[in-house]
Amino acid sequence: MKAVKTFFFVITLTIVLTVLIAPGFAQTPLTAKELLETTALKEHLNELKEGQIVSIKRPETESASELNVIMAVLVPATLDKTVATLQRQATAEDGQDILAMGEIKESTASGLDSAFARVAFTPEEKGEVKSLMAIAPGDNFNFSIAEIAAIKQKAAALGGKAKDGVEASKAMSSATREVLKGRYLSYRKSGMAGLAPYQIGASKQVDPSKEMITATETMRLVKERFPDFYKCLRFYPETNSAQFAHQYDWVKQTESNRPLFYLKHWIMDIQPDHALIAERRFYISHSLNSLQVVIGCLPDGDSTLVVLLNQAFTEKVNMKYGKTIAKSIGYKQVDKNIRPMFENLQKALPR
Repeated sequence: MKAVKTFFFVITLTIVLTVLIAPGFAQTPLTAKELLETTALKEHLNELKEGQIVSIKRPETESASELNVIMAVLVPATLDKTVATLQRQATAEDGQDILAMGEIKESTASGLDSAFARVAFTPEEKGEVKSLMAIAPGDNFNFSIAEIAAIKQKAAALGGKAKDGVEASKAMSSATREVLKGRYLSYRKSGMAGLAPYQIGASKQVDPSKEMITATETMRLVKERFPDFYKCLRFYPETNSAQFAHQYDWVKQTESNRPLFYLKHWIMDIQPDHALIAERRFYISHSLNSLQVVIGCLPDGDSTLVVLLNQAFTEKVNMKYGKTIAKSIGYKQVDKNIRPMFENLQKALPR
């Protein structure tokens, strides 16, 4: 379960808002009052008013490999100040376990070369390089069968050179950049349909596309009240709106004492009376299969209600025996890693 650890929300946290209003939509805006009175949050209203952080599990919406958690807090600050604070936390390159990150702004060959130039392994990460040099289908990495073949080809080209030496590190850094570039371009072209399955065994695959689709389709509130945002999230890039801003990044962080790379897509709608942001980690090099986070920020008088939905998929909880225990441990890890973001928010915006 250690592999499930940081990821559930080292996400530094990148904020995805699933709750809310959207000026110009035909639907009646969802208010903080309505959210607090008609959802599972109503059982925790007093705790929220007292400034406590509330955490709720959602097993009824989960698939076999999913961990689904909601966390909420009521902070004594205006919406704009709350959103600005969350964004600073989410984009900090010196965040917990973050080693490097970069924004991807264009899809030309030269632009991609520049965007991914810092994707590399350090001399201290020779163990990871050695594992990549001996790559084969398995659950230690998330690669498609084609990606495995390409990495093996780069490894074979080194001949008898040390599997964990400088040349090997350069070759595997190059291979990783190619995987990230390919995954990024495929996602930009075809969205979730472009996510190639991971070959985690000789005849076993994990399909992050299906997981992300499932995660999105279970967001009933967004689907019913904010169909434009839902359609963008579900059918990107085929369906989009000029109202929403998009950002794409690669990130390198430490996970379970290993370097991990992932690609993320932000979809944002930040207005004077609401904030709506979605972050999808559409490729993760190991540990989790996929991750989607949602945060909602709604004004409540002089305060702001912040609600986060974390949907994570991992084979670590998808087992025939011991699933209950595995999920119990997973929930604790999710809570452990999400909570610091809320605690930091409270420190930045004290009562």
